[in-house]
Amino acid sequence: MRNIQVYSTSNCPNCRVLKQLLERMNVQYKEVDMATPAALTELRMNGVFTMAAPVLQVDNKFYTYRELFSQEKLDNSRLDSLLNA
Repeated sequence: MRNIQVYSTSNCPNCRVLKQLLERMNVQYKEVDMATPAALTELRMNGVFTMAAPVLQVDNKFYTYRELFSQEKLDNSRLDSLLNA
């Protein structure tokens, strides 16, 4: 089973979009509050220095908002390829 985590914030509309799509795809994931010091430390230790949510972790790889969204929309085909790589 893959380790999938969504680093998000409570008022992030793009986070909701990502989580809803993962749920429609029946992908199990853990949600992590990106606003906590522990989450920010974890991201920094893994070379992720963005403050923009969401951040998607698939196993040991991290994907930022810029890699997941294109022109303010979730890139569904990119997400599918990340999850099935």
